[in-house]
Amino acid sequence: MKILVGAILFLASVIPASAQSASAFVKGDGDNCWLDVREVVHRRAHDVTENNDLQTLRAGNFATMSGDVYRTIQALTEKDKKGVPGCRIYVSIEGGGSLGAAGLAVNDFSDNQKLANYIAADITAMQKAREKKEKDKDKKPASQ
Repeated sequence: MKILVGAILFLASVIPASAQSASAFVKGDGDNCWLDVREVVHRRAHDVTENNDLQTLRAGNFATMSGDVYRTIQALTEKDKKGVPGCRIYVSIEGGGSLGAAGLAVNDFSDNQKLANYIAADITAMQKAREKKEKDKDKKPASQ
């Protein structure tokens, strides 16, 4: 019985905090979205690690005796309900150790949503700047 209780306590202490993921959809080129998300996160955050296969970034690391906490940002190519191509940006806070206990709220959904919206707005601005640059490039007459 003691072994069972010890095993349950051990598993409860290593399970990550349940994530309340926030998301934002960005219309446009889904292929460039991951590159844009990487650029925005690297520009704004410290201690960023990347997983290109999963298109996931871990930003920041707040370490306590209770465990580590970090933000996870993921960009996935999707289509919205109307079939418009783009990508969805997911933001969550993850933690381990006792921070994974059900009674501790390490995830604030509103903060995650604000960050997802901020990244989406930054990406939209980057896309518009690229489009404007291409239009300006096309409008310039060729040198004679």
